Amino acid sequence: MIDSLVSMRDRLGFLRYCIAIAILVLPVWFLRYSIWGLVFTGTYFRAFIWMLIVVGLAILLSKTNTLISWNALLLSALLSSVAFVITSTYSNVSAYPFNLFWSDGNRIWDYSIMFGRELYNYPADQSIEAYISLGRQFLWGLPFLLPKSSILFNRFWSALVLSFPYALFGWLTFRSKKDNRKQWLALGLWTFLFLSQGPIYTPLLLSAMLVALAWARPLWLAIPLVLVAGFYAQFSRISWLVAPAMWIGILELSDISMQKSWLPLKKWIRVVTLTFSGLAGGFFIPAIIKSIQSNTLENPAAAITYSLNQPLLWYRLLPNETYSPGIILGLLIAIGPLVILLLKQKILISVWQKIGIALAMLAFLAVGLVASTKIGGGNNLHNLDMFLIGMVFLVAIAWKSGGSEWLSRSERAPLWIKTTLLLFLIIPAYPFLQNLRPRLSLTSAQISQIEVLTDSTVSSMPSNEEVQQYLEYISSSVESADKQGEVLFIDGRQLLTFEYVPKVRLVPEYEKKQMMDQAMSSNASYFAPYYQDLAAQRFSLIVSEPLKIPIKEEGVFSEEGDAWTKWVAAPTLCFYEPIETFKPVHIQLLVPRAEPLDCSDYLITP
Repeated sequence: MIDSLVSMRDRLGFLRYCIAIAILVLPVWFLRYSIWGLVFTGTYFRAFIWMLIVVGLAILLSKTNTLISWNALLLSALLSSVAFVITSTYSNVSAYPFNLFWSDGNRIWDYSIMFGRELYNYPADQSIEAYISLGRQFLWGLPFLLPKSSILFNRFWSALVLSFPYALFGWLTFRSKKDNRKQWLALGLWTFLFLSQGPIYTPLLLSAMLVALAWARPLWLAIPLVLVAGFYAQFSRISWLVAPAMWIGILELSDISMQKSWLPLKKWIRVVTLTFSGLAGGFFIPAIIKSIQSNTLENPAAAITYSLNQPLLWYRLLPNETYSPGIILGLLIAIGPLVILLLKQKILISVWQKIGIALAMLAFLAVGLVASTKIGGGNNLHNLDMFLIGMVFLVAIAWKSGGSEWLSRSERAPLWIKTTLLLFLIIPAYPFLQNLRPRLSLTSAQISQIEVLTDSTVSSMPSNEEVQQYLEYISSSVESADKQGEVLFIDGRQLLTFEYVPKVRLVPEYEKKQMMDQAMSSNASYFAPYYQDLAAQRFSLIVSEPLKIPIKEEGVFSEEGDAWTKWVAAPTLCFYEPIETFKPVHIQLLVPRAEPLDCSDYLITP
C-alpha cells in the first residue's frame, strides 16, 4: 500500500507541487473567507484540519522512498504555520472606512501627520501633535508620500510592515558563509512565526537588524551600525533605549572563539566598545542633536510622563479574562520548546559568558513582565519584545555553534526531541488558527442558519449599502455642524484623512488614545480644559465611539473601560447628548444638550 502511494506520488511530477499549494491554500480560504469559517470554530476540528494539511503536504513534499520523510514533515509544519499567521496578519487589509479594531482609524490619522499634513484644514504655522513616537510615525506614514493614498493601501502597508521585516530580521541574523540556503530560508520563516507571538513593533526590529549586521563585523562598520540602532530605538520608544547595547553585548560575548575562562583583552575591548556605542546612540546622540537644533526631535519621555504613574495590575501575570493564559503561562508556552532545544544544544562558551548573557536576558524579562502589568497592557506578549528578540539571538548563537549540523541529524533524535521540534514550529501559529474568522456581511437568514448550527450568537459586518448610508449621514452632519462651530473627532479621524467627510477645521486635541492614556493615569489636569470646552459648548458636534456610563468592574480590560467611563464618557454625556448612534460601525454623534444637566462637579479645578 505504502509503496503504491510512493510510486503514485513520484509519477505526479510537477503536478504534486500544485496539489501541495492547493492543500495549503484551500483550508485557509475555507476558514478565513467562507461563511463556514463561522461554523467550524471548534478547537478539535481545526486541529484535525491542520493535521491533515501537515500530513498531506509531507507526503507530497517527501523526496525519499518513504511515504513521509522527517524533513518534509518539518517543512510541512513550518509552511502551514506560516500560512495561518500570514492570513491572520493580513486579515485587516480592507477598504472598509470605519474602525476594524479599537485604535485602527486614529492610528492611521497619527501616521498621516508627518507626510500628509496637507490633508487637514489647520493653520500651516501651527504643529499638529500626534500621540505616537516619531519612529513609528515615520515608518507607518510612508504611504502618505504617495500623491493619493487609500485606506486599503495603508492597511496593506501596515500588514506588510508587521510581517516581512520579521522574516528579514531572521535572514540577517542567521546569515552564514556555509551554503545551506534551505535552512537559512526556513529560519527566516521561523523567526516570523516566533516573533508574531508578541507581536513586535517593527521599529525595534529595525534596530535589531542593525545589531545583527554589526555582529562579528569590523569595528569601523559595527560601531556606526550600533550607534544608529541605539538612536533609532530610543527615537521610537524610550523604553527600548538600552536594548541594542545589550543585544550586541550578548552576541559579542557569545563569539564561539572565546573558549577560555577569561576573555582575551582584545575581545573585552570589542565588547565594551560596541556596548558603549549602543548606549551612546540612545543617550548622547539625541542630547547632542537637541542642543544643536531645538525641537528637531520630540522628547519621547514626554509621551510616558503619566504612564509612569499608571497602576500595575499584577494579576494579569496569571490567567485572567483579558488574556486567558496570563503573561507568565503565555510566555512559557511561547518559548517552552525553544528553551528545551537550546538546553539540549551545547554552546562552547565559558561560565562567565553564560552569566553575562543570562543577566542581560533576565533584565529584558523583568522589564517585560513589569510593563505587561501596566494598565492598558497585558493582553498579549508584546511588552516582552526585547526578551523575545533576545531569544532569537540566542538561537542564532546556538545555530553558529553547531545547531545546523544538529538539525541535519535530528531524524535520528529521540521521539521526545522530534515532538519538541514540531511544537517549536506549531505553537506560534496555534492562536492564529483559532482566531481565523471571516469578516462578512450576512443576511438575516444566514445569521439564523449559523446560530442554529453553532448554538451561539454571530456578528455581521454592515453591507456596502449600509456603510454608504452611514457615511452620507455623518458627512452631512459634519458639514452642517462646521457652519455652527468646531467639530471634534475623538474617534474616526480616518474619515478626515481619506476625505470620507468634508475637510472641516481640524481639532487635533482630545484624541481617543491620548484621552484613554490620561484616563488610566487619572490625570485631572489634562481633562480640566476638556471639561471647560464641553461646558462652553465649544464643539457643535462630537464624533466618538458609542459612549456608555455603566461601570464594568470585571471582564476584558475592565479597569481601562472603567477609567474611560469615569474620565471621558460620563463627563461628555453630562454636557452633550447623542443624536445618532450607529452601532454596526461603532460611531456616535453628539451635540450640546438642549436641556443642560448639573455638571458642576466636573468643573472643579484639580
